[in-house]
Amino acid sequence: MKIQEQVFLSILILMSFSVLFVFSLGFFQYTGQKDALALLSYQSLFAFVSLVFLFTFLKICNERMIIFLLISCITISIIACILLPFLPASLVVETKGARRWLRILSISIAPTEFLKIGFIYILAWTYSRKYGSKAISLKQDIMRIAPSLFLYFIIFAYIYVTQNDLGQAVVMLVVLLSMALCAGGTFMSVLLISSCGVLLVILAILLNTKRIQRILDWWVNIQDIILPLLPERFQESMRIYNANTPYQLTHGLNAFFNGGIFGEGLGLGVFKLGFLSEVHTDFILAGMTEEIGILGLLFICAIYFWLFLSLIKISANVQEKKYSLFIIGYTFCIAYSFLMNIFGILGFIPLKGIAVPFLSYGGSSMFANVFAITIILALYKTNNKKSFYKENS
Repeated sequence: MKIQEQVFLSILILMSFSVLFVFSLGFFQYTGQKDALALLSYQSLFAFVSLVFLFTFLKICNERMIIFLLISCITISIIACILLPFLPASLVVETKGARRWLRILSISIAPTEFLKIGFIYILAWTYSRKYGSKAISLKQDIMRIAPSLFLYFIIFAYIYVTQNDLGQAVVMLVVLLSMALCAGGTFMSVLLISSCGVLLVILAILLNTKRIQRILDWWVNIQDIILPLLPERFQESMRIYNANTPYQLTHGLNAFFNGGIFGEGLGLGVFKLGFLSEVHTDFILAGMTEEIGILGLLFICAIYFWLFLSLIKISANVQEKKYSLFIIGYTFCIAYSFLMNIFGILGFIPLKGIAVPFLSYGGSSMFANVFAITIILALYKTNNKKSFYKENS
């Protein structure tokens, strides 16, 4: 099977699971939520539109069209993110005080999903020009990463302040540093900047009482596991007594355990019936595991691993460095999003509200991810090493 076919088949399987489980997990209807049939119709429509876009663009694409599409993606998404806080309520979908979605007719679009793709391309273009084969000092390396960091802070600090979205900012910072390392940056410079990034994340948490409470809720849930591993003199001072059990996290874990090895069966999950809100979005992996079990979850993980491996193979077979780095950057982006979601549900890290790529409910998320895959397959079609060597032989 060709590499591009492996990528297509893996996302098709994930999108099929998404449509199926958005329907299965959407039967308990919260106030203001669409019913299960409406969720199914919406997700199916965006899956269909996304695949039509993929096939159509791959038929007609050339390198100029790809660059035009990426530049348009960057420009439109940045303008949309800037304007989002100032638009009238009729044009914005607001959830829990956060304005993250544009309302166009009856469709909600999250500009941040497309901004991530555009920002990864900017990083790839920048790193491909700045890094060469020469060995560089720590100071030189930090100076090479500095412009990208400056741009990152301008864009994602604004998004954090206006959209209260720390999760996406964390993902993109990790992507930025991972791409720098792949481009030829030194490990010490990435480690130093990562340490500064951790301090900034801690500061962002300490300045927000809701985020402090979320950290405390997470600690309450895992303290009985972690504290026995520490010296006794620390255990008492670090233990939180008389704390409320975190609702979402507890029921997410219960859904995992209730599914067992083989699951309760498709449509037979219990925790979707009012115990887990947003089970078809941020907690879709918990809902799926309850119904298809640990074996089903391992199958999903295997499909993601197959997708990541196929994308890495494509990046190695693309001629230009900037395109190779773009593919690697996007691979990091979906890998970190997947890992942050599942680790958050399992209680290993605090919950960040990160959607699962290709699985979570949301038309703009699905279309944005298929858009990125389309660009990658188009780059492989127009810029792969095999065709280059063939033309120059």
